[in-house]
Amino acid sequence: MFHNKMKAQSNNHQQGTVFGVFIGFPSTQLVEMAAYNGFDTVVIDNEHGLLSAENVEHMVIAAELAGITPLVRVVSSEPGEILKALDRGAHGVHVPQIDTKEEAQRVVEAVKYPPAGKRGAAFSMRAAKYGTIPVHEYLDQANRETLVCIHIESAKALHNVKEILSVPGIDMVYIGPTDLSVSLGFGGRMDHPEVLKAIDDIYQSAKQRGVSVGIHTKDGKGARMRSEWGADYVCLTVTSLMNDAFSQYIHTAKGKIINQGVSK
Repeated sequence: MFHNKMKAQSNNHQQGTVFGVFIGFPSTQLVEMAAYNGFDTVVIDNEHGLLSAENVEHMVIAAELAGITPLVRVVSSEPGEILKALDRGAHGVHVPQIDTKEEAQRVVEAVKYPPAGKRGAAFSMRAAKYGTIPVHEYLDQANRETLVCIHIESAKALHNVKEILSVPGIDMVYIGPTDLSVSLGFGGRMDHPEVLKAIDDIYQSAKQRGVSVGIHTKDGKGARMRSEWGADYVCLTVTSLMNDAFSQYIHTAKGKIINQGVSK
């Protein structure tokens, strides 16, 4: 069984902010590189990504071997989608577009085994080490260690946030500023005052309930800002990192070539 290092760190504010990266295409190599470069967690993105169940399992294995916590963003709050990710061995799930208390309850029930939830048990799966460990040990540890992270990213969710966060078993609320800005009518303007106020309101509601807060950003500067703001968990998408690195390289390289040409 696993010990969820990311969950423990996000619950212990003295250890600092947890930093993660979303990867939405099959690559065990990128998972390893994220681990070796100091990221705390990788979110294998099965909502927007192009990943099979086999891809997910291979990336989870790579994460565990490299020492980084593997989470999976599932397509929806459907119990079957959550079950598939957890059976592959994910240490927790990101569940997008949670708008109501009832949806949040369904997520917790899908993650937790009875009596805490309704998760279906199949001890032949990878998560249970293919049936090689005592059943009671596996059930107890899975319920304790698996992270439940729900996304608040719509006007409806914002309106219902206090009810949503009253559901027992939610470990973390994750704020998606882009989706939130679009839903609120500000078309991706994540720095609009109303969007920033909504983000702060979600943060305050979560802290009042003792729920950890995660948020998405697009670069290191934004991650530092949100860490100082008080986020327990900050992520960005791997393509943001890659585009930034590609852009910096090509501008620097072409700039040098141009300058050399002028100097000649």
